[in-house]
Amino acid sequence: MRACGKIVVIAVGILFSSCINIDDSPEVFMVSATIKLLTPPEGCGDFVIETANDNALFPLSLDKEYRVDGLRVKIVYDLVDGISHPCGSVSALPGIELLAIERR
Repeated sequence: MRACGKIVVIAVGILFSSCINIDDSPEVFMVSATIKLLTPPEGCGDFVIETANDNALFPLSLDKEYRVDGLRVKIVYDLVDGISHPCGSVSALPGIELLAIERR
């Protein structure tokens, strides 16, 4: 019976260790924000997203219905490594992938 107990403990240990996520999962953020149109000389005529704490982000894609200067939204996004958008006199903006967006 002791051998069966050890086998069960080992099997359960293997089962739970396979459930541990050891990869580098992306960090997902949810924030309130405002859509802004950056026009020259500050920008390139592109839409960016300004978070409530004044961080500017460059969405890799933004549906036309949300391309409204001053539109307040809630977004869920993931930072995209290696993508930034130099825009006019504004320093490079980090690129983001929008996972969800809704009007506030």
